[in-house]
This record gives sequence, C-alpha cells and structure tokens, in this order.
Amino acid sequence: MPLSAILWDLDGTLIHFNIDYKNARSETIRILEKYGYPKGKLNQNYYVLKMIKQATDYFLQEKIHEDDKIVKIKSEVDKKVELIEREASYLATSIPGVKNVLEFCTKRKIKSGIITLNTTKNAILSLKTANLINFFPDTSFIVGRDKVNKNKPDPEHISFIINRLNVSPENICVIGDHPSDIESAHSIGARSIAIISEKHSANEFNTHFFVDQSRIETELIEILKNFIKN
Repeated sequence: MPLSAILWDLDGTLIHFNIDYKNARSETIRILEKYGYPKGKLNQNYYVLKMIKQATDYFLQEKIHEDDKIVKIKSEVDKKVELIEREASYLATSIPGVKNVLEFCTKRKIKSGIITLNTTKNAILSLKTANLINFFPDTSFIVGRDKVNKNKPDPEHISFIINRLNVSPENICVIGDHPSDIESAHSIGARSIAIISEKHSANEFNTHFFVDQSRIETELIEILKNFIKN
C-alpha cells in the first residue's frame, strides 16, 4: 500500500523533552491524596495517567466522589502537569538526524502528524523551540492528550488524524519510542517503526522494524524508502 502519511510520537522520537517527571508525579500524588486517596499508596514510578486512573477507580468504588467532582480533580492535576511540561517545552531540542528525515518526507509529499501524550499546545511549543514546526504546517495534525478521550495505546490519536486525512490505516506509518505507540498502530492495522534507546529494548516492541535512536537519519530513511516502493 502507498505511504501517505507518517504519525510521529514526539518525546524520544523527534525531540529530547527533559520534563521533570519526578515533580510531575509528586504533584499528581499530592493532589490526589488531598482529595482522599490513601496516603503512600500511589507508586512514584507510575505514569501520571496511570495514577489518575487508579485514583478514579478508587474514588468511584469507595463512593468518595461523584463523576463531576472527579472531572474537576483530573482538571486540577492536568493543569499542574501542563505547567511542568511547559517549562520543559522551552528547552526542547531535536534529536540528531530527524530534520533530514522530515525533509526526506516533505520532498516526497508524505504528510506528517504528531500523536503525543503531551498537550497539543505544549507539543506545538516544543516543535517551535526545536525548530521543527515548519515540517508541520497544518497544526490540526498535531494531536495531544487534550484532543482525545482515550490515550495510547488506544488508537484514538491515530483515528483522529487519518479521518482528517481521509486515508486508511494501511496508508500510514506510526513511528515511536514507546511500546504503546507501536501497540496503537498494530491495533488499527497501520505499519510501525520502533525507535530503540536506553528506555526500551527491541524485544518490548510488536513490530518488524527497528531503528536505533543514534542512527535515525540513515536507518529510518532506508526503511521509509522500502515502504514507498511497496
């Protein structure tokens, strides 16, 4: 199938995004405990979204808060985390080699979109800071967690963009450095390429295509050339 578009993860795939995860998780725990989650029961190593889900399930099961109150609690957490993310957005740098890959895609009229757990606003700011925003002229194809109801590995991010592009999943490729990126592609029938780094090894990804983060330019372009031929 012809390759019409590439959907990129952001952090670890296109940019280095040095968010203070420890602070984000600590603030999340502080807020959730303030509203009644048992102190000391949330794991500092969990992702923020996982902690929110865990707390939501607890609040509903124990009948501590109604749905409307839980929505407000989630909003309070999200606003705090977004501020921490924004600080990191001003320091974002592009991963070596990605500009040449994006130029390769642009010359071949392959469209690019972003699927990220960051907010859309902070994703755009990060791309501007890293001097990559010119490769994403239509910012409606930059989809953060605020534009979807379910986050990766659910394929809603992908569906959002392919519906706007009016293409089928077989015509796109998802590129990311986290197993959830590849899982979301697999679940919707899209091709995928995993970016390997010290964060995740190759055996954690359900895909046939791997690229070492330190060799993105050469290895990724070669795989994309084969996708274009086929």
